[in-house]
Amino acid sequence: MEFTQSQLRILEMIKNKNKISRKKIAQELNLTPAAITKSIEPLLQSGIVLEVAQRESTGGRRAIDLSLNKYWIGKILGISLTPTSLVVSVGNIAGEIFKSKSYKIDETKELTEYLEEVIDKELKDESGIKVISMAITGLINSENGIIVFSPHYKRKKIKIKEKIENRFQLPTVIENDVRAMALTEKYFGNAQESENYVVLNVSEGIGSSIFVNGTLLSGHGFISGEIGHVVMDRSSLRKCSCGKRGCLEAEASNKAIINRLVSMIKLNNYSSLKEKLISKGQIGILDVLEGVKERDFLSTKISTEAMVIIAHSIDMIISLINPDKIILVGELFKEKLLLNTLKLELQKVTLEEQKYDLIVSDILDEMHTYNPISVVRHNLFKKNIWRDEI
Repeated sequence: MEFTQSQLRILEMIKNKNKISRKKIAQELNLTPAAITKSIEPLLQSGIVLEVAQRESTGGRRAIDLSLNKYWIGKILGISLTPTSLVVSVGNIAGEIFKSKSYKIDETKELTEYLEEVIDKELKDESGIKVISMAITGLINSENGIIVFSPHYKRKKIKIKEKIENRFQLPTVIENDVRAMALTEKYFGNAQESENYVVLNVSEGIGSSIFVNGTLLSGHGFISGEIGHVVMDRSSLRKCSCGKRGCLEAEASNKAIINRLVSMIKLNNYSSLKEKLISKGQIGILDVLEGVKERDFLSTKISTEAMVIIAHSIDMIISLINPDKIILVGELFKEKLLLNTLKLELQKVTLEEQKYDLIVSDILDEMHTYNPISVVRHNLFKKNIWRDEI
């Protein structure tokens, strides 16, 4: 169905609040009860909106909350592409997850071909899929569904939305992975009551997403939030995936920490991880964090130095945007010593008047599962793709 402007405003409010009464909607939107009734009745009749359990009475007539019908869209097939893995999830707009699993990316296959294989398999295994949603690392034109540039996959200008829709005949949305994290925090995480916050993701790469005055920023060319490619050390020889040297990502990402540690061990510096490196031929970020936990000097030194650099990048975010929350996503932030190092360094470089909450995400381990679901929820009433097709 086509929505009026009043209905769109009401639907956005219900979506963002999860449950809300007619009275509260009227107050927030400055509409009369008659106007609210006129707009909401067709939404109830069509099944898009449902009346849900009554709240406890406060003395007058009980208010009935309104909520989106979680079955309206149907099942969502979510694909989250990280630099090294692909996470598949099936869920609905209420955040109910029916299935989630992870694959190691097959680097021998062309990216689009590989995605089509995975999607084809999942559609055969799971009935009732109505939407395909993808969260992808790199520069993503979410409006037109194009991978502008993904340095980790070394791909440019892929019309991924068009390819997937043509192949599977299902509406498809895509978004940058870290912007999707901001949406996940908004709908299911620590930012449900916040209108101004930043998500900083530190993993194989580093990226951020910005939510200001209730709006997710994409920026000109859909490049906002690419803090990982800000040069932090102009004298550094460390090359970033983007081609520059001394970027935040090249100095302080998981990959950067591991590379520095391996290089130092190979130069015969002592580390408790040396035997593991020799026996396995490689170490991962969880090995490094175990080294920090056991107070291995080299692991701790390199990791805390990375935290100092990350703190300086957060200082830039605070000075430029002044968010009320900075939400941290990444395995590094689980380690108490490293988190404390970050906080202490921030205290040194930020002004006393700059107030903010520094929060480690509560849903770190499920972030990639929820991201594509959050992208669909965000776009429900911003685009026309579902109105006639579902």
